[in-house]
Amino acid sequence: MTIRIDAFVVAVPGLEPLLLDEVQRLGVRPARAVRGGVECNITWPQLWALNLRSRVATRVVVRVARFHSDGFHSLQVGLRAVDWAAWLPAADGPHAGVAIAATCDKESKLYHSGAVEERVAEVLGRPLGEQTLQVRVQRDVVTVSLDASGAPLHHRGWRGPAGKAPMRESLAAALVLASGWNMKSPLVDPFCGSGTIAIEAALIARRMAPGRNRSFAFQHWPTFESAGWDRLLRGADGDVVEKCPPIVASDRDAGAVAASLHNAESAGVSANVEVLQRTVSDLELPPRAGWVVSNPPYGHRVGGQGGGDRDLRNLYDRFGAVLRERGVGWHVALLAAHDTPVAHAASAAAHVGHHQRWHRGCRADRRGRAARRGARRDHLTWRGTRHELRG
Repeated sequence: MTIRIDAFVVAVPGLEPLLLDEVQRLGVRPARAVRGGVECNITWPQLWALNLRSRVATRVVVRVARFHSDGFHSLQVGLRAVDWAAWLPAADGPHAGVAIAATCDKESKLYHSGAVEERVAEVLGRPLGEQTLQVRVQRDVVTVSLDASGAPLHHRGWRGPAGKAPMRESLAAALVLASGWNMKSPLVDPFCGSGTIAIEAALIARRMAPGRNRSFAFQHWPTFESAGWDRLLRGADGDVVEKCPPIVASDRDAGAVAASLHNAESAGVSANVEVLQRTVSDLELPPRAGWVVSNPPYGHRVGGQGGGDRDLRNLYDRFGAVLRERGVGWHVALLAAHDTPVAHAASAAAHVGHHQRWHRGCRADRRGRAARRGARRDHLTWRGTRHELRG
C-alpha cells in the first residue's frame, strides 16, 4: 500500500489559484486552495516532485502531528507520541539539528511562543540545525509540521548579482503564468532589473524544472530514496525542450543589464534571452505581437527623494504612450503596488479596448484598464490580468 502524507504547499497570499492549477497539473489530487497555499494528500515521490517542479510555491511542509493541548504537559505528551526517528535525520548524524518556530494565538492556553519552542526542544533533544519544525497553536489545537524544502523555493540556485529591489523568482513566474503568455509569441520586459521575469519565462518555455540545481531538506530524511529521486531528475531533464520564442529583457541601467546577462548564463538560458541596455522611450518590440510582462519601478520600491514620484509619473506616461504607439495587438501584464501611477500608463495604452478573457479567480477592471496588480506587504490582489492593445 502506498504511503500518503498530508502536506501544505505555501504561497504568497493571492497566488493560491495559480498554485492550485500548478499542483493539479503535477498530478496531485485531491488538492484544495486555502488562504496562504494549497492543502493536499500526497505520496513521498509527489512531495519530491512538488519541490523540484513548482514555480509558484514558497515552500512545502508536511503535517507530522495534530492534537489538542491546554498546557505544557499535554503539549509534551502529544509530542512524545510522535515517532521522530521516522521523520527526522539520524540523531547522531551530521544533519540532526532542528530549528523550531512556534506561533500561538491569544485564544489558546499556550500563548507564549518562546515557551512552546523551549518545550518542543526539550522533547526532541537535538541541537539547533538546518531542519525546521513548525509548531502552530490555534484555539488549543497544536499542528506540528516539518519543512521539506529548506531554503525557500524561489531560491532556484541561479541568482547572482541583483538590482535595487530584486523580484522573487516565484513571483516572477506567477506573473508570467497569470499573463496568459502562450509560450509561442515574443515576451518583452522593458524594466528587467536583474532579469528575473525574462529568465523565469525562458525556464517555463523550455520546461526546465526550477529546482533542478539546488538541494532540499527532505533529502536528509529517512524516507528519502536516492533511486526514486534520480528517476525524477531524469524525467525532468527529459522534459526540457530547446525551442523558445523570442524573449527580450531591457533596462536603462548598465548594472542591471550586466546582472541580467550573468543570471541568464547561470540559469542556462543565455541563448534564449536577449538583454539590451535602453530606455523605455527607445523600446522596440518584435514585429510579431506578443506579451509585455514587467515589474516597473514604483514608489517605495525604487522611487527617489524629492521629485521621485513626479519622475515615476513621467516615466509611466511615456511608457503608456510608447505602448499605444508601438504595441498594437500586444498583451500587457504589470505588477504594481496599490496607489501608484502604473495603472495610468496601462490605461493610456489600452484606452481603445481590452481583451475579454480573464484568468480564473481574477477580477476584470470594467473600465478597460490594462493589467494592474496590487501588492500590499505580502498579499497580492489581482485586477484585470490580460489586455490586448488595439489600434
